[in-house]
Amino acid sequence: MAVGYAHIACCLDGSPAGDAALAAAIRTRGLGDGALTLVHVMEPGISTYSGYPSDAINDDITDARGWMEQMVALAPGSEGVLLEGHPATATVDWAREAGVDLLIAVRHRGAVEHMLIGSFAQHLAYNAPCTVMLVHPPGSTG
Repeated sequence: MAVGYAHIACCLDGSPAGDAALAAAIRTRGLGDGALTLVHVMEPGISTYSGYPSDAINDDITDARGWMEQMVALAPGSEGVLLEGHPATATVDWAREAGVDLLIAVRHRGAVEHMLIGSFAQHLAYNAPCTVMLVHPPGSTG
């Protein structure tokens, strides 16, 4: 009998490519009876620190919560977690604290973006406290 993962976390970024990660997470959870947590990190923007109206920031948080509820509905039995901070660092720190044993994320940044801000997927692969599954977005050649 195959044994699944006890706690799977799927990183969602709101992109169509992220749907591939969610599909992989749902399939992987189907191998066992472990928990599935959907994770999204809200990166603080310049507007947060420049006197941007707090109502607009609260609207962003409300929108993110509503979106996360929609994602959780696509994966019955899962739970959603919204984090704030640098996406890669916040995800790794949360995964360590939450006892995650499999992180699933999509690899989809282009070369220029990778050079300028680094790779979320690469950071996970080198720093996560658990196994990392990187999903190629639909239509990518690897």
